Amino acid sequence: MDHKDRLPPSDEKNASQEHVDTPDPFADFDLSESVGYSALSGLDVGECTEQDEALLQSLFPTRVVFHQVPTTGRSDAVVQEFVRLEKTPLDLRHVPEVSVFIQLRAEFPWLEETISVLDHACMLARRGNGILRLPPLLLVGPTGIGKTSLLRRFCELAEVPYLVISAGGASDSMVLKGASRVWSTAQPGAVIRLIQQTEMANPIIIIDEVDKCGSGNQNGNLIDTLLQLIEPSSAAMWHDEFLLGRADLSAVNYLMTANRSDQLSGPLLSRVRTVRQGFMCSKDLLRALPQAEAQVAQSYGWPAEQIPVMDPLTAQRIVRASKDLRKLYRAVEVWLRIIAENEDRQDAGRVVH
Repeated sequence: MDHKDRLPPSDEKNASQEHVDTPDPFADFDLSESVGYSALSGLDVGECTEQDEALLQSLFPTRVVFHQVPTTGRSDAVVQEFVRLEKTPLDLRHVPEVSVFIQLRAEFPWLEETISVLDHACMLARRGNGILRLPPLLLVGPTGIGKTSLLRRFCELAEVPYLVISAGGASDSMVLKGASRVWSTAQPGAVIRLIQQTEMANPIIIIDEVDKCGSGNQNGNLIDTLLQLIEPSSAAMWHDEFLLGRADLSAVNYLMTANRSDQLSGPLLSRVRTVRQGFMCSKDLLRALPQAEAQVAQSYGWPAEQIPVMDPLTAQRIVRASKDLRKLYRAVEVWLRIIAENEDRQDAGRVVH
């Protein structure tokens, strides 16, 4: 410090005294009393208590599905994909947010009873461990009311891996349980294949038109296999034909559709929650019309801003000509085609002139 910048002796003494007397704001602060310190003190890196494991399990739940995957008889790439997951904990999907059901009710208001069953099941799970666990559900109703579309949409909004299996005409159970690995052309069943591909232990399997399942029994009946899969105790000890080992499939969710239930077996009906939906009325079709128009237009690549607005008179005519969703979609497609043809004629006329 330059002599010109030095303070007088009296001022230097005062400055020194002020510095000494300034209280330290952290002098009485006890680090051991701070939040989280006592829990972290003395914890070695890598140490994990039972409480820590329980907390991690609640935040990121998992389940071992493939307990035993022997390589006996065949060890190709498909088998190795399952060997890789042997005794490996796989993720469990949590229940979806409430907003999912708000969206479903906006898109499928005529299927309120089915949506309520799904909503209530998720509500109970949300107050429990939060894991998605749906009761085996059978949705019965006439064709063309959107049964399968609703279930698909639920899976998409909930971001849950799913697979739709058409039971119409299926004469055996190989689609569910696969074929024995001793055959060179054998493939794993749809359930374990979906789990292996998504590495998710609780996906959703949608069995469509389960009432149209064939009655063949050459390789096992599909309904008989389904009964074992929807029973938690037998699904937890599932012996897979392709794996040649045990798999825990008790977390898999099953949703089914049917046009009629009188042709289904008593054992199946006793194990599922049946929801019956009736025909769509004109009011239901009118509420479904905007969504039908948007989906048909988007399926042909129309930009959203180019989708025309349907006038009320045309809407009433289309609804009167339609008895269900499928006919409604066809009528909307015809209407859009007529609009496109008229625009093409107008464009051609302008070119000529």
